[in-house]
Amino acid sequence: METCGASARGVCTQPATWKQDVYSGAGDRGRLIYHAYWCDEHAALITEKRRVEWGTPPKMVQIVAPEAE
Repeated sequence: METCGASARGVCTQPATWKQDVYSGAGDRGRLIYHAYWCDEHAALITEKRRVEWGTPPKMVQIVAPEAE
């Protein structure tokens, strides 16, 4: 299982639950550069940051289903 991408800076040790496709060029019509993996907390932060800075949320898919309560 992947770990959160924020762990590269020693910040997060959570398992990744979201996968983000990162493109170069014209959004998702550009060339795929890499996949970024995020935990729930960091996925929410990145989604909000992208919405504020770019006006649209990033393309993310949930790779781990939420646990039933």
